[in-house]
Amino acid sequence: MQSKQIIWKSTTTIALTAVITAIATTLVIKRIEGINWQQLLSTKTKQTNHLLAEKNKPLQTLSGHSTWIYSVAISSDGQTLASSSYDGTIKIWHLPSGKLIHTIAAHADAVESLAITPDGKILVSGSWDDCIKLWNLSNGNLIRSINLNADDVKAVAISPNGETIGIGSYSGIIKLLSLKTGIEILRLQHSSSVVSLAFSPDGQTLASGGKNGKLKMWEVKTGTEKYTLTAHSRPIWAIAYTPKGKTLVTGSQDRSIKLWQAETGEEIGIFNGHSKAVLSVAFSPDGETLASGSYDKKIHLWQVKTQELIETYQSHTKPVWSVGFSPDGQTLASGSADETIKVWPVSVTKSSDQSKVKDDECHGSECNAKPEMIFQEVQEIAKLEELNQKLYQQINQSWRETPRWYEDLEYRVRVDGDGAIVSYEAMNQSAKYYVLETPLPRLVDSAKNKAVSQKQKQFGLFRVILTPTGVLEVSPWWGYQPY
Repeated sequence: MQSKQIIWKSTTTIALTAVITAIATTLVIKRIEGINWQQLLSTKTKQTNHLLAEKNKPLQTLSGHSTWIYSVAISSDGQTLASSSYDGTIKIWHLPSGKLIHTIAAHADAVESLAITPDGKILVSGSWDDCIKLWNLSNGNLIRSINLNADDVKAVAISPNGETIGIGSYSGIIKLLSLKTGIEILRLQHSSSVVSLAFSPDGQTLASGGKNGKLKMWEVKTGTEKYTLTAHSRPIWAIAYTPKGKTLVTGSQDRSIKLWQAETGEEIGIFNGHSKAVLSVAFSPDGETLASGSYDKKIHLWQVKTQELIETYQSHTKPVWSVGFSPDGQTLASGSADETIKVWPVSVTKSSDQSKVKDDECHGSECNAKPEMIFQEVQEIAKLEELNQKLYQQINQSWRETPRWYEDLEYRVRVDGDGAIVSYEAMNQSAKYYVLETPLPRLVDSAKNKAVSQKQKQFGLFRVILTPTGVLEVSPWWGYQPY
């Protein structure tokens, strides 16, 4: 067997992202020679992989839009789904059957945002044509049109009591209107274009996300600004409150999703996993699962309590602009630039202490992780180099000489400041199935009782790929440019 040592390219005059990009293309490799891999692939293994390929396919694919889909919204009874498109059309679907009920030539420009009233009777749409419109959801008839005077509508939200519409615009102006009369109640000013809005479940607070990455919280009754956070380095495309309203999440073009304490603005968690901009987020009705859609074409499901990835859906061929749960939490709808809506089965099993997900999703490692102890991601090149090498050495020492997997196994591995593996996530179906054939469970299990040190407050994320041809690859997770 032969082994290549890691080679690091470093030039102090270039930007950190460029350095990390160079690092990602320089992989640690170990080859296992002399193995007849084809003989190791049994019929049973091939059949199992076929079954894995069938897993997580959508229950339905709704086709009919002719341009990309910006927004989807589901009625409170779970019977109706509305979708909006770049060409200004809105379509109304019977969700259980997937049957198209109405097509509405709604606006003269893209319809970027939709919201349905809590009683399921009225649909509100916001468009780049400077208008919001109210529609009868049952028959598709127009109820009211409100012109915002040369100001593109980027986001709409409806208060929990169904009485107030929140509107976020390109100019940064936020308007609160009476849903019944269309009369303006309050006008607020964000510090940049407002690209996301969400009312708190009690209706007392409005959260607005800016194109400048700032999150602002407003008192709905008075219009008073409660606080402002520089939440992200890029636009905040999505905001969602948990059902109880104590926390909220923001999804950003910087690829991250952050969890915040709503009252104080304290950051209490981060969900890392998307490789490009996060465009949409939604909580399950019980608040225990978070769904996110991204420009990377993937939908991730996360365990909220641990911020761990528990499922990935990969069927869309273009960016996923919108996601939403059904009221019973059993299905998830997604709208994409590939002009389709997909309806997915959601089956997340909770343990008795509500802090773990299914064993076959996290394999015990992520369930045992304590992300609250690990809050600062390593960015220094020298430290990344050190941690990358330590991770490679650990896996290399446990590497099996006769791997029996059929496809590449891809993992996201988290190491602490000492280089010890804290947790890992299987990033593809094969990796989930073949977990017992790899060294990662043994390495994590051996470190379960490791005392938490101050250095564990730093962490590094790395991609590990084990291939059926005996190649081990280790590289920094964030080794490529975001959208």
